[in-house]
Amino acid sequence: MSNEIAHPSSSPKQAALQLVIELVRAGKLSPMQGDASNMIAIYEQFKTHFESEKKKDASGSVIA
Repeated sequence: MSNEIAHPSSSPKQAALQLVIELVRAGKLSPMQGDASNMIAIYEQFKTHFESEKKKDASGSVIA
């Protein structure tokens, strides 16, 4: 994995993945609790949020 941090507006999927990984590293999300469905659901929620923000930013951008 790259050491660079993905920006949510340019790479929503990568940013969501990095956020989930950091939550696991911080001990806020545990891959040992049950199956992976909880982690996948959290990833999907972040990804959906970042993608909707990207669309909102794109529609509100002004071309100079």
